[in-house]
Amino acid sequence: MISVSWIIWFLAIGVNAAMNQGLANHPTVVKVFRNHTVLLPCYVQDLGVPTRVKWWGNGISLADSDDPNLVTPERIRLWSNRSLEISNIQPGDMGEYVCQASRPTPWGYVTRVYDIQVLYPASIRTIPESGVLEVNLKEEVNMECVPNGIPTPVVSWWAKDGEIPLLTNRPQLRFYVDHRNRSGQYTCIANNGIGDPTSATIDLRVKYKPEIIVQKPWVHASPGIRTQLDCNVIAWPDPEVEWFFTNTTVPYSTRIVKHSTGHNHSLVIRNVMTKDYGFYLCRAWNSLGITEAVIQLSGAANPAVFKEVKSISKTAYNFIWEVDCYTPIVEYRFSFRRYRKYIREDEDSHTITTYKWHRLYIPSGSNAIGPVHARSFNLTGLDEATHYEAFVVSRNRYGLSRASKIIKFATEGAPPDAEDYYKTTKEVPEEKINTVIQMASMSQQSSVDNNNGCTSMMKKNIALVVFFSLFCSNIRLL
Repeated sequence: MISVSWIIWFLAIGVNAAMNQGLANHPTVVKVFRNHTVLLPCYVQDLGVPTRVKWWGNGISLADSDDPNLVTPERIRLWSNRSLEISNIQPGDMGEYVCQASRPTPWGYVTRVYDIQVLYPASIRTIPESGVLEVNLKEEVNMECVPNGIPTPVVSWWAKDGEIPLLTNRPQLRFYVDHRNRSGQYTCIANNGIGDPTSATIDLRVKYKPEIIVQKPWVHASPGIRTQLDCNVIAWPDPEVEWFFTNTTVPYSTRIVKHSTGHNHSLVIRNVMTKDYGFYLCRAWNSLGITEAVIQLSGAANPAVFKEVKSISKTAYNFIWEVDCYTPIVEYRFSFRRYRKYIREDEDSHTITTYKWHRLYIPSGSNAIGPVHARSFNLTGLDEATHYEAFVVSRNRYGLSRASKIIKFATEGAPPDAEDYYKTTKEVPEEKINTVIQMASMSQQSSVDNNNGCTSMMKKNIALVVFFSLFCSNIRLL
């Protein structure tokens, strides 16, 4: 049940006996809530002569005090005092309402004009009306929320990151789609202070060709075990995904199975065989294009991971690393060098000193099958107060592994803010390892905690002498 309130506007219309024309006047604005009732007065001074009152609304005759045959529209009533009542008022009732009071000559007539404004809460109509907008990547987005309501609503826009900072509140939102992450829901909120704010959502769908993310572009597997190759594919529209090996579609079977869950597409190989080693192509495509990614399956060991790097003297360091591999490790190749020194002299010039890599061949000293192999190694004869970097490569019967991540270490006395003075490469090309120190195979074995080992001294270019202790046993760290 909607309560009815009355808005009564009192107006005394003065009549000039000598006036023969209507009086021009500005409309009186009447603001009323929807579903309420408004009373528009048309009072005329009683001069003892007949007075005729007519009412018009938006140019349509509504009531006439001297015409009993005129049918008054529903919800409109003319009172005996010539006031016009409009009940259950709706937005369609907005507009100008004119009262005209006339008398015989010489009095003429006078008029009074009202401008009814119906106050009602904001509403929104989206463009596109479906609430879904599809655009290609690198195209312009043009979406709109058309507000309605009195007073005119203020429109703000919101996305997944919060309110969109616009210079002005406007119903139209335009921007360039520079990234697929622009996809998502865009919400417009309209508020005019009447009732609660209202909102509508447009779902923006950015169409783009597939993108492939490979977490492991190189996968180690030993014959007889199960392995899995994964590629994460994102695209819209949803893509088709296929696997290729040696330029042909993978021959699927009960041993080699294709599987997908959400964005992740996998190739599962049960009971790996040596003939499975090689490069696999993950290909994804949709209506906007094709994308490919390569994953190598190999019997070579996984890259080594340094587990501990610690100083044991002013000129020596101990390194412990682990390798995941299902077959025995034959040897490790330990490469190290001083940082490439980088000194900036001014804004436009600098001096670079490049140091050569030095490699040590370290026998594994064990035929353990794995899956985890560990090695401890002491590097001695380093310069004091100097920064170094190093990495390790493993070799088994299937070849060389990829290099480990480069680690940085410094002997005692080196400046702590070395990054201000040195830069280091992320990867080391094989051809840049120019100095090679070849180790003879060793037979003496010891544990990680035993300080006894085999020591050898090498000399290169007179400037560098490297002392090192080698632990020949293959150590498994839990």
